[in-house]
Amino acid sequence: MPITLEKLPFDILFYVACSLDFDDIIHLGRTCRQLRLLLNENTLCRKVIEAHAPHSREAQSAQIQRTTYSEALESIYSRRDAFSNAYPFSARILGHGTAFIYRQGVLCVLHGSVIRISDIYARSELCEIDLSFLSGPNSASGPSCEPLISLLHFSDGIISIHCKNRVSWPRNRIIAFRTDPALPANQREITSIQLESSSKLFVRHTSSSLYFGTHTGVSSDGHHEWEIQGVSLDNGSFQTQRPIQLVDFFGGDIGSTVAFEIHDGYFYAVSNQTSFDVEELDWTSFYHCIRFPLDDPHPNVEANKRVYRRQHAEGPIHDSWTDLSIQIDEQTNSPLIVESRREWQKSSSHKMRAFYISEFNTNSTTPSTGNSPDSGLRDEPMLPLDDPFSNLVDSTNHPHWAPTQPRYSWNVHPEVLPNTETCRSFLLARTKVRAYNYSCHSFIDLVEDDGCCGVSSSNSCLRIRIGSRRLAPFHWESLGKAESSKSRQVHPPFTDDDVSYSHSTIKMWPPVGALCPCSLRLHKILNPPFNSGTISNRKITGVVDERSLVYMVKPGRTYAPEDDALGVIILIDFSRGPSPAMSADDVINVAEDQWHWTPGYHAYCQTGDCR
Repeated sequence: MPITLEKLPFDILFYVACSLDFDDIIHLGRTCRQLRLLLNENTLCRKVIEAHAPHSREAQSAQIQRTTYSEALESIYSRRDAFSNAYPFSARILGHGTAFIYRQGVLCVLHGSVIRISDIYARSELCEIDLSFLSGPNSASGPSCEPLISLLHFSDGIISIHCKNRVSWPRNRIIAFRTDPALPANQREITSIQLESSSKLFVRHTSSSLYFGTHTGVSSDGHHEWEIQGVSLDNGSFQTQRPIQLVDFFGGDIGSTVAFEIHDGYFYAVSNQTSFDVEELDWTSFYHCIRFPLDDPHPNVEANKRVYRRQHAEGPIHDSWTDLSIQIDEQTNSPLIVESRREWQKSSSHKMRAFYISEFNTNSTTPSTGNSPDSGLRDEPMLPLDDPFSNLVDSTNHPHWAPTQPRYSWNVHPEVLPNTETCRSFLLARTKVRAYNYSCHSFIDLVEDDGCCGVSSSNSCLRIRIGSRRLAPFHWESLGKAESSKSRQVHPPFTDDDVSYSHSTIKMWPPVGALCPCSLRLHKILNPPFNSGTISNRKITGVVDERSLVYMVKPGRTYAPEDDALGVIILIDFSRGPSPAMSADDVINVAEDQWHWTPGYHAYCQTGDCR
């Protein structure tokens, strides 16, 4: 009698499961009831999570015994599967405000002179911070004299704001507040930092250190450079004796040409620019990576100016589509450079969009080549020998060059694979939010779709657009020929020791509003109406993390920084919990400003009984 998997001794099944990929373990457990029970064993689930996602939020929750490891395993898979397939677990309107910050599952909303802080997953309000005390005696002079408040950053239970006084001194301040609900209002303020300038101000902080940067430094050739300063939140003293100037760290647009982040006791910075000016003779583009410890900042930072990015011969870049960020790998806890680029590859007439992932490397001794003093090996040529333009280089040029480095499959995620059927694309003006979720191997766009609800609709519909990929099984190419080319496409390995990825078709959500009642309700949630202003010029801002998209829609009356028009804040949640448990009967009686998926929902949609 043949021995099947469910009849194997558990020790053998344990070692078999530990050698499988994360998704394969879940899929194996869904083949039969016996395997599901065996693979839900808590020790096995812990081993799987420690191997594949030990630094995810779900793993951290299991480590402090807030959930079990089997629940954490299922939550990780459900989140990744929902995100990659563009089918969230819930969507709801969170509230109204003039500005917001969303980070670590906490939403901070500015409404008038009050900041409301709430945990959107625990569905509890943490606190309210009344900022009316910042107006002082100037409030009697009218609204034109009231200070301008902007939200800067939230992390580890602390929110930082920028207060810009129009009349009184100091003109610019950073103020940090604790959001612990147990604290009284008069004990929330931690520190107030006076600023000489707020040019391109940004803040990153932990529970004990706050670092802020401004584009106020001046280089030897007169260009502005970034200056970073740190303040201890324990005693309010400066951790940097003087500002750390990021010398030759080019780029001034956060999120496009530069990115800053704090992680695991270090401050990280990355730039995708190699110079202030365009070099007429240039071959290679590099990332400039910088890091320094939070508890010991000093001007001699760890830096690597030559982390390989691309060759200019790969084609021009559409800079308006470029997005740059630093993301943390849930498996290794290492920072990664994630960049989105739209390129005319090989100078063709067709633009191709792709998402590039590179390791964050500050080891300046990494072998590289070029004419930079810290370029590594010296026995390589300074310029390409087979390029006729090399002979034209003189002292007025500052070219950058390195040999082409291998780009593996994990390094690049193309939006659309070459030689495949074209998918529906959207103009930049119609793409309101763009992001890449490395933990789910998916990109997400929030787009305005004019053709969603037909020509009878005068308004475009906001919808999410998601494309994803996952590791392909062995011999996937031969299996892929039997499948429809519309269902999945294969990205072949770049080298013999590389891996293949299977790419799903790009999906859009929610479905057309006329499809069923719940689709119509989703369109009303995602596209809130306004009493004034037209929907065609609405202003949309958003934030994406590994489990949700939060965005705000405001009437597009003005783009001035002091615009106090109220906007509607919407959450699209890809995590299974903690949405309230709903029975089949509850689906009919759900509130109009929220939608939740529940088992059996598709059956109600097909019969038209959904709401």
